[in-house]
Amino acid sequence: MLVPVTRLVLAPADMQTVTVPTEPMDVGDETKFRVGADPRRVDLIAPVVQDAWSAAHDVLIGSAWVRREQDGKLKAFSAVCPHLGCAVGWDATAKNFLCPCHDSRFDPAGGRMTGPAERGLDPLPVEVKDGRLRLSWVRYKMGGSKAEPV
Repeated sequence: MLVPVTRLVLAPADMQTVTVPTEPMDVGDETKFRVGADPRRVDLIAPVVQDAWSAAHDVLIGSAWVRREQDGKLKAFSAVCPHLGCAVGWDATAKNFLCPCHDSRFDPAGGRMTGPAERGLDPLPVEVKDGRLRLSWVRYKMGGSKAEPV
């Protein structure tokens, strides 16, 4: 009787215990992103996040900055600073992204400008389906000059 109980308790230790969606998440109508407009921040809400024992619905798992390039293509960047993970905002006066924690700045295309961040903003996969913008959430390792997914 001890073996089944032990297996029940220890089973999650051998498995990935927290799962988030791997499919793209809908973030709205793609026409709300216009060429020449400031980037827009969107929240990425997972329909379901599960661990070994429970599930939660409509969980905010991150944010992204989305902009439409001059050629009409949509680009998305994680709103997490690649230096130490602070939230990155848009400085409308300077027309660039700013991490207020250590004053790292990034150009509108996400490239590194100044500060201790060693790389630009981390890209997020984008797709448009039936006129709806869909983003996939990717977590990246903090620090370093190379964007490496976790």
